[in-house]
Amino acid sequence: MKIWQETDLPCQTIGFELTHLPGEKLILVVPELISDCKEVLLPWHHPSPKWDIGLDSARCFIEVDNVVRMDAEVLFHGEKIDIVVRVTNLSDLVWEKTNLFTCFAYYTSPLFDDPALTRTYFPIGEHEWKSVAELFAEHEPGDGPYTFFPVRSGPTLSELWVCRELKQMHSQVMSQGAACVLSKDGKWVAGMATQMPAYVFNNRRERCIHADPLLGTLQPGQTVQDVSNVYIFRGSLKDFDARLSE
Repeated sequence: MKIWQETDLPCQTIGFELTHLPGEKLILVVPELISDCKEVLLPWHHPSPKWDIGLDSARCFIEVDNVVRMDAEVLFHGEKIDIVVRVTNLSDLVWEKTNLFTCFAYYTSPLFDDPALTRTYFPIGEHEWKSVAELFAEHEPGDGPYTFFPVRSGPTLSELWVCRELKQMHSQVMSQGAACVLSKDGKWVAGMATQMPAYVFNNRRERCIHADPLLGTLQPGQTVQDVSNVYIFRGSLKDFDARLSE
């Protein structure tokens, strides 16, 4: 496989191409942003670090003086990718509802790109999924490109700084922190999942999905680690749903 740093894109961005999907460029931003209920902690405009890239891994480190330290690892295990992020509160403030804004983008992949949003699916019930196109047809949240979806076990979106900043929110509650896109030929699925979700997110301009983790409350000096996953494999929506239960 190939892994590289995306120097022409902002934030902590790597591109990758899997051996079994040549020519399909996929993108991870880990994390694009860190914030809590009140403010941004690691902003979009912060200078991106240099990634340490190996044969099947990528690592980066950022420290904002007296605010936050962030260590990220992306570990490639064939069909499964582990996204490991450690966050330390370097401030003297207590952070509430801390969350990571981590992006899995496929707009640069001819096989997965889905401008019509008919192949991008979010979970609305137990083993029940709807495309983002269907969800937007049922309730159009606005004409902006960015949309947050609440998760049943997650916080109220308006409580989070990032949701108030980007503003556009959908009324449909997701049943879990997961999202996926099917390939144009219907033979592949690429998805993202997190165990403790803050929200699910879609960008319909630069097509991407987020299943973003909630880190919760961080006391001054405290470190919290989260592991989220990306899955890319030959299979169907039903197969992805089953993979989440393993």
